[in-house]
Parts: sequence; C-alpha cells; structure tokens
Amino acid sequence: QYSVVVVDPQQNALYEFQEADNDAFNNPLTQTTPQTSVSYMHSTTSNALVFFYRVRAFSSCTNTPGPFSKTVRVVILPITVNLRNPSVNVPAGSKDLVVQQVFIPGESAPVAFTATADRPWIVKIEPSSGILPTAGIILNVTIDPALLPNGTFTATVIITFPSSSTRIEPNGNTSKSVPVTINLVTPVVPNDRNAPTADSLIIPAVGRLIGLNSQWRSDVRIFNASPQKLKYLLNFVAQGSSDVKQTTIETEIGATTALDDIIHNWYGFGEVGDSATGVLEIRPLPPDSGPASALTTILSSRTYSLSGDGTLGQFIPAVPFKNFSGAGTRLSMQQIAQSSAYRTNFAVIEASGSPVSVLLSMFNSAGTKLFDLPVNLAGGEQKLLNGLLAQQGVSVTDGRMEVSVTGGDGKITAYASVVDNANADPLFVPGKPLGKDTARSYVVPGVADLNNGAANWRTDMRIFNSGSVAQAVNLTFYQADNAAAPRVTTVTVNPNEVKVLDSVVASVFSATNVGGAVHADTAVDSQLVVTGRTYNQTASGTLGQFIPAATLADGIDRSGRALNILQVEDSSRYRTNVGLAEMSGKPSTVEISVTLPDSKVTPIIQVPLAANEFRQFGLAEFGLGNVYNARVSVKVIDGDGRVTAYGSVIDQITTAPTYVAAQ
Repeated sequence: QYSVVVVDPQQNALYEFQEADNDAFNNPLTQTTPQTSVSYMHSTTSNALVFFYRVRAFSSCTNTPGPFSKTVRVVILPITVNLRNPSVNVPAGSKDLVVQQVFIPGESAPVAFTATADRPWIVKIEPSSGILPTAGIILNVTIDPALLPNGTFTATVIITFPSSSTRIEPNGNTSKSVPVTINLVTPVVPNDRNAPTADSLIIPAVGRLIGLNSQWRSDVRIFNASPQKLKYLLNFVAQGSSDVKQTTIETEIGATTALDDIIHNWYGFGEVGDSATGVLEIRPLPPDSGPASALTTILSSRTYSLSGDGTLGQFIPAVPFKNFSGAGTRLSMQQIAQSSAYRTNFAVIEASGSPVSVLLSMFNSAGTKLFDLPVNLAGGEQKLLNGLLAQQGVSVTDGRMEVSVTGGDGKITAYASVVDNANADPLFVPGKPLGKDTARSYVVPGVADLNNGAANWRTDMRIFNSGSVAQAVNLTFYQADNAAAPRVTTVTVNPNEVKVLDSVVASVFSATNVGGAVHADTAVDSQLVVTGRTYNQTASGTLGQFIPAATLADGIDRSGRALNILQVEDSSRYRTNVGLAEMSGKPSTVEISVTLPDSKVTPIIQVPLAANEFRQFGLAEFGLGNVYNARVSVKVIDGDGRVTAYGSVIDQITTAPTYVAAQ
C-alpha cells in the first residue's frame, strides 16, 4: 500500500488523481477528491507491476482544471528467492515485519542443521533447526525494518552443522552462510533540472542495464564525515532524458549509507524489461544548525556486471562539480585499446546546464594523432560514444584519448571503459585534467608479478608526459615488506609520448613472483600522468583494476586528516585487501580502523612503515567474521613520512578485483 500526495496544495481546490498502466495514460482510473492524497494497494507474487500517476487541480471558482503534474512511476516488485543474495525492498520508516525466503542448498546426504543470524534486525528464522534434505530447504527469515534507517543493510544467515558431520566447507568449517539484504528505500519524485551546487558530487556513470549475457548495476556509498546528521538530494538523470528523478536520504554522523543497485531499488528501472543508465548527482543539503562549511561527504561507487553467481566490476569515483572542466581545459585517458582482445567505450558529461563543444583527439603511444572528432553537448547531456574507435576505423593496442573543451559555457568530465572481449570484464579510466598540477614523485602501489597457481597477477604501467620537454624518470621498485633491496632504472619520456611498460615488474626490474610499489621520480617539476593496470591473466581473458598513481600531495602525514576506503566487504561474496605505501622516504606509524555499520566497537591496529615500504593485508586478519559496508580509516599517528592507501575488493566467485581509492 502506498499514497500519491500533492506536495504543493492549493486552497479550496479539488484534485483529480489518475492511475494508468502506461505513460500515455490511455484508459486511466480517475478519482476526484478534496483530499491532497489518495492511497493505492497492489500486490504481485510473480511479475513486477508498473503504474503511472499524475494529478491536476480544479479551481473552486471556475471549475476549470489546471495542468497535470509531472508523472510519477511506481514499480511493485514480488519477493524473490535468490541463492546468491536474497534481497527485499520496503519503504524507509516501515514498522511492518517482512518475511524473506532464503534457499539453502542440500548436501550429498541429509544432515542436521541449526540456522542463526548475525544481526539483531533478523528477529526469526523458521525453521531454525532440523534436517537439511539433499534437495535443499527454504527458510523463512523475518526482518524488522523498524530497527533500521534508510539505505541497504546486509546480514548473514549462518547454517551450522554438528561437529561430527561429514559436511565440511573447503575452509574447514562445519558451517556455511547466505547473505540477506533489505533496502529501506525513500520516495522518488519527478523534478525540474537545475544547476548543481558548489558542494555537489557527481557520479558520471550509474545504471541498471539488461544486456546480451550481462546484467549491469551500480552500488553507491555515502560517508558523512561532518559533525552532524546530514540530508542529501540524489538526482538521477537517465541518458537521453531531461527529467530528474529525485529522492532524499539521511546519513548519521560518521555513518556510511549503502545504496545497492540504486537505479533498480530506488528509481525502479530494470524489472520490466526497461533499462537506464545516466548520471547521479549527490547534493548535500545545509544542516539544520551550524555553518554550511561543516559539510563533508565522501562518495564511492561500483558498477558491475553479474557473471553467473559472481560479478565483474569497476570503481567509478565521484567528481566534485567544482572540478568539472570548462573552456580551454583538457582531459586525458590512457591505457586505451581497440583490438581483438579489448574494446573501449567513451562518455562525455556536461553538468552545469549550459551547452559546450569539445574535441576528441586520439593518439597512439608514440604521440601520433589518429583522428579528431568534434562533439557538441546540450546542457546537462551525457553523451555515450560506444564503439567509437571501431567506427573511426582505428585499431590500437595502446592509445590515449584527449578531450579538449573548445567552446561554450558548459562544464564537462569524461571517462573511458575498456572491456575485455573474452570475458566482458570492464576497466574504468577517468579523465585526468592536464596542465594543472606538477609533481616530482608518483607512486603506483599494488604492482605485481605473482603466480600462485590459483592466479597469475601482472601489472602494466604507462607514463604520459603532458609537458613540453623530455623527462628523465627514475623508476624504483620497492618489494612488499621491504623483503629485498630496491631495484632502480631510468627511462626517458618525450613530450606527448606514453611510455609503455608491460609486465613492469619482470620486464623492467627483472623480478618475478613478487609484489610491491613503483616510484616514478623526476629531478624537476613535471607534468606526468602515471597509471597502472594490475590484472589476473586467465585462460579466458584478464580480470583487472585501474590504478592511478598517487603524488605526495595526495598522501597524508601525522598533521593531516585520515584517508577513508569505502565499499569494504569480507563475506561469502567478496574479500578485501588493504594496501599501504610510504611515499616520501621517511618512516611512519599508521593507525588503521574498521568502522562497521551496526556496531559500537571499532577494531584498530597500528602498522609501522619503514621508509618507502609497501604492505598489503587482508581484512580477514582483523578476525571480524562477515563484514558488509565497512569503512577503513587510515591515519598517520607518528613519524615524518607520507602515506597513501587503497582497497582491493575481490569477488569470491570470479576473482575479479575492484580497486577502491582511499579518499
């Protein structure tokens, strides 16, 4: 049951509410009432149902109707049984108990079991014990949403077998677990588009797409680092549309709100054959008290494709609106390919609402221009350029795309998505502004040449010189945990050249079966773009993650703030590695804390880092059990060094990694 509400009522008016199963409102159901809301009730046990609503007012004086309101679309979803991740949507603020069905697969023989949950908002499991038949069993899991705020929450149903049972998990435990998710969703209303605020953060690509042998979706995390509860407007504009779909959420002090499969669960796309991809603006609203400068928000998003029971994903960072590029600026994207092994899609996004003209210029690694393509964008337009290189007749194994803003008052950002043709694993490459920043030291953490039998990790590095003079770049490989002496070499990178360093650990530093970090240093200020791609080379393509280099300005020292890594998980779905790198050649002591969404206990460890040391460890080393939507905080508490950090979230089924930058 739900209500359609008039948000701007008129005095002494009558209202005509219309409901239809099509957006043209053919054969609508109509109600006329002086009330400002009408309740509707629908139910479904199999297929999703879609309804459209609109309202108009009749003047009490002339009985003449006014214009219809914008259309509201409502999707009614059935409760589903999903072994991988059972999930249910309920309105935020609901106090009605929800029963979700969870399927537990059987074993080769019947076995006794006990079922428990690790979160208090799962209040009952039926049956909680009994015999698990070989065909499996469906458990009824009762959830109390009144115990939860808005957002996505995941608990674990834990199936335990007697210690004498022959049913043993590969890890040696006599138990197994199934995650159960509830989404406390907030109302979505249509609205007119307006320009983002200075505090707005924009995710340039979110979606719910049903494609050929793929299902794309986006998970978002919003961390409130301010000293008070904040509200956020979430404005979604689908590609090719000018309509804004808007919802509002609240996030407590120090909390991280999870919004899993946001375009489906919040905006209702992807259930009835419709798909949507577009741009999501997260706009912090001024707090109820205190100065607006207290607004501090950190965002993270991951867009991924379902592959069987696993996922293939890419981290997509939010871009502050103030960092969008205007006239006379350039963005660069490297490690671009169009070949038998890879294909590349591009997108350019305008955010200010003003038209803009851009020029796309494609180069090979030597700096030779392959083509120019002028593109015009209307205000607020997201222009997708899928298959662009193939359309231009370009085949390139290693190229660079440059986007120049040539005219108009608009503000843009751009990105590329490089897709492995063998397995559809995507690699997100953000547009890097050129000509703004200089540095003398660039650090790529998490480089590898590791073959442990289960995975074959490699790192390809690229160094682009956007300056006007050649740069001698000193490359130093620091092995993890300082297990060996540093290895050093020098390369020269000419202006507009991209230095290709495939399998950099083995080919450049003659090291094998090791991991660590590469430092790229210049004697004078330089304008380099240094990136890496660390991937698992499999028999069916590569599973990789894009890693931008960090500079000293990106790092933290003991006088600065903490770095935060969002979207951290350690469960039957994902495991997470955390990487640390000291960048300045001075020792430091780092404090690492893990904030859990529904716990008052924050585990903390201290990690000493020697000068230039790189370390990586699994979140499982904290001994926390199943962890969902956690936040890892990294803070330097002693020493004179500067530190960068990252998370690598690895799918337990596909082993595909997603690099999550610390912010």
